[in-house]
Amino acid sequence: MIRSRLRRAVAACAACSTAVPAAFAAPADSTVEEVVVTGSFIRGTPQDAALPVDVLSRADLDDVGNPTITEMVRNLNIANGNIGETNQFNASGGQGNEGAATINLRGLGSSRTLVLINGRRHVATPSIGVDISAVPSIAIGRIEVLKDGAAALYGSDAIAGVTNFITRDNFEGVELRASGQYLEESDGEYQLGAIFGGGNERLRAMGAIEYDRRSKLTIPDRDWAIQPLAANPQGGYSSIGQPGTVIPAVEAAPGVFAPNLAGSFADPECTTVGGTVAGNPFTGGATTSCFFQFTQYDNLIEEQDTYRAFGELNYALTETVELHAEALYARMDMPDWNTSPSYPPQSLFGPDRYVAPDHPGLQDFEATYPGLLPDGAGVFTQTRMTGYGGFLGEPEDGTRETDTARIAAGLKGTLFDGELGFDVALSWSRRERSTSGPDMYVERMAFALDGLGGPNCDPATGAPGVGDCMYYTPFSNATAVSAVTGATNPNANPDLVAMNEALFPWLVDDLSTTITDELLVFDATFDGQLPIELAGGRVGWAFGLQARDEEFTLDPSDLNDVTVNPCPFNDPASVTLGNTDTLDCTTSTLTQDTGLFAFLAATVPAGTQRTIYGAFAELALPLTERLDAQLALRFEDYGETVGNTLDPKLALRFQATDSVVLRGSVSTTFRGPPQPFLEGRGTSLQFVGPAAAFKAVDTFGNPDLEPETAVASNLGIIFEPGNFYGSLDYWRFDFQDPLQVEDFNAIVSAFSANGCTAGGAGVGTTVCDQLGEQIVFQPGAAETVANLQRVRINYVNGGDITTSGIDWLAQYDWETTLGALTLGTQGTHTIEYDVDDFRNITGIVVGAGGDFAGNLNDNRNTLTPIVDLQGNVFGKWSRGRHRATVTARYWGEYEDESAIAALQTIDEMLTVDLTYNLALVENRLTLNLSVFNLFDEEPPRAQTDLNYDPYTHSAFGRMTKLGLIFQL
Repeated sequence: MIRSRLRRAVAACAACSTAVPAAFAAPADSTVEEVVVTGSFIRGTPQDAALPVDVLSRADLDDVGNPTITEMVRNLNIANGNIGETNQFNASGGQGNEGAATINLRGLGSSRTLVLINGRRHVATPSIGVDISAVPSIAIGRIEVLKDGAAALYGSDAIAGVTNFITRDNFEGVELRASGQYLEESDGEYQLGAIFGGGNERLRAMGAIEYDRRSKLTIPDRDWAIQPLAANPQGGYSSIGQPGTVIPAVEAAPGVFAPNLAGSFADPECTTVGGTVAGNPFTGGATTSCFFQFTQYDNLIEEQDTYRAFGELNYALTETVELHAEALYARMDMPDWNTSPSYPPQSLFGPDRYVAPDHPGLQDFEATYPGLLPDGAGVFTQTRMTGYGGFLGEPEDGTRETDTARIAAGLKGTLFDGELGFDVALSWSRRERSTSGPDMYVERMAFALDGLGGPNCDPATGAPGVGDCMYYTPFSNATAVSAVTGATNPNANPDLVAMNEALFPWLVDDLSTTITDELLVFDATFDGQLPIELAGGRVGWAFGLQARDEEFTLDPSDLNDVTVNPCPFNDPASVTLGNTDTLDCTTSTLTQDTGLFAFLAATVPAGTQRTIYGAFAELALPLTERLDAQLALRFEDYGETVGNTLDPKLALRFQATDSVVLRGSVSTTFRGPPQPFLEGRGTSLQFVGPAAAFKAVDTFGNPDLEPETAVASNLGIIFEPGNFYGSLDYWRFDFQDPLQVEDFNAIVSAFSANGCTAGGAGVGTTVCDQLGEQIVFQPGAAETVANLQRVRINYVNGGDITTSGIDWLAQYDWETTLGALTLGTQGTHTIEYDVDDFRNITGIVVGAGGDFAGNLNDNRNTLTPIVDLQGNVFGKWSRGRHRATVTARYWGEYEDESAIAALQTIDEMLTVDLTYNLALVENRLTLNLSVFNLFDEEPPRAQTDLNYDPYTHSAFGRMTKLGLIFQL
């Protein structure tokens, strides 16, 4: 039995107590007589053993308003840098993972937190780990969080700890749940769920279904979310807009034109339709540009539907042997993922950027604004296809879909009169993630600038601007109305507006990619007691074997598959028109093998598979009546490519007095590189700070990667006199050769700092040559940061990391004439997060290391934000049919030294949540009313595209939630 006093412990989500008044007890879930607690495979291991395990029960979740998985994770004091909301502009795992949710214990990376369902592994992605959004909350009986390294028992990816979702396998009856959450400027969020279960002495079955609906909340719906350019130069601003920047062209050679940057100017109607005229705020350059604020078209919450189903069956084959089977299916559908009306081109001065003097749109522009351009000059335009006019007045959109399936079955029980326990199972899980989004064809835009655009125009035979052949106009005279402000442009030419709008659908297409992760696991675990009697009792043991098969596939559509469509120009007419010198982009001096589209670079298909074998042994040693020890040892073999490891763990628990327990543990861990880290290539779009623009970043696998290793240690004390419970734990992780990806910002910065730019002192040196191999510049352009087109980075073994901190928990319970009261506090202080210097794949130092605890780390794509102090204070009251909880949640201030002066400190944040539960109708109907962020606190400002830190803070303001729970 789990020791009753620990049933009072507040779980990791805090403000929760597992002590449930009789009026709110859930008798439908029968008592489990003996359990295996996360952190040990020996039955009956107490929850207050040598390991720091927090437990969050079903009642705990109800006490804090039955939060969504995303909100529950945000409130975990021991987690930093979690993925859960629309973080599409952030490099640290958020981009492309909208609709997913992860747990990132200690800020070590969510892929280093092992997530289990009923003690068994669930499919994970190489980059973000397990997407926990697939778990139906109504089916959860409790959540156990092991806050200690657990590789010796569970395997290499349990470095930071383990989160175990345990379902309500003993549920009997029917329970219906409905809730609705209101937040200002949104249609809210809704959840419907049902769970049913029953059985007899031999057969128990449970099934659950759940539906979540999230409504859209746009970024402009929060008045703090869009700031002036001077207040946050990274606040969703791009120097490439529409209207944009006009650059006169000069003839560098017969028929060859180049931009005259000194003569550039912002489009005269930039501010009319909502743009901002300014120089480059990052480089201090004097060039005046028309800045476009693209997040006005994006959302803080996307429209999203999630469907979940779970079922399990337990059948007693004999009095001591039970068959267990379970199945899960979840689908997340984001049908209208909003994004910018169009993206900027990677190549700023490519053939799809030049406008000839005879272009009718340019001639109209010159006539409207005489004297701005030299007579008869062509121009280059730093513009996107459409900006403030919107895509036909609206944002562009794409889709995000995730399908998750899981099946597990096994036998467990005891043999030989209970002397031998066993648990043998086979589990399979699969996650398929599909994303799609629009982008512009490079070749079609080049044709359209030549007057040969349109679906019915043949560029080989058509005449510019005649019949079905149309011109695209990249100036403000083709934008009639601002879709953001509603302002009209008095100098818009209706004919040019109409022609552009007719071309828009033809100029773009949807690119899609499907990534599939699949996991098949065989587990066999045995436990019992040895015939060895120590001073504190008999020695317990456990032994296990595991084989897990991992498969990964990345399947881009043909449109964005670089092996199918490597070149932006494919029509022979492009050579005739001079837009490219050859259709073979591998030999062209004008283009690269970047695919068909201007911004979303093509990627390479990939497929990997491997099988990992493991075996472990565990001993529970009651050395004396007061001193217990746990010894564990695990062997894992990744195969010839990675190698094998042997990892030990020692944990001790000492009952110093009746009310004081001391505990400590130390273990080693080994994590082999995921298969996609070893081979292949992936492409994403990232904000490259030195270039002040989003650029394509290609991430290459590295077959020379070594496994990462770590030593995890924990030292704690539990103090429990009478009605008080408190714990204090010191934890530390020491990493060697951590698996990381190179920092693209650091590489670009190092290229400049070492004098590698055109004309610099370092040109021709080994350092510059090696750094230059990782940067692709616009063909034919000088090798300067301004001409950067894309960056190539690699998976590497990074510098050593040391992180440590303190967890605390204290609560006091007492009975009064007014009811049962609980007061408490819980939190985490991260003392350090020391990282050695950042190096590239050849060993060049590209960035200084340091202590990054208490730092936003936004431009360090190897790290996530790490708030060094976060915690809460809570109070609970219950009497009869009433139960109430109040929680004050605190996130301390932290720094961003790369930001402008006004944003280098990210302020602290304090929110207050209230939840009230009322039992009605003979305790079968429960009313749940919650107000989250009672005082409507805004998130602290930060220098990010969203103007706040979406990994740490909530942007939604006050939220009111009403829920009903009905039990039959």
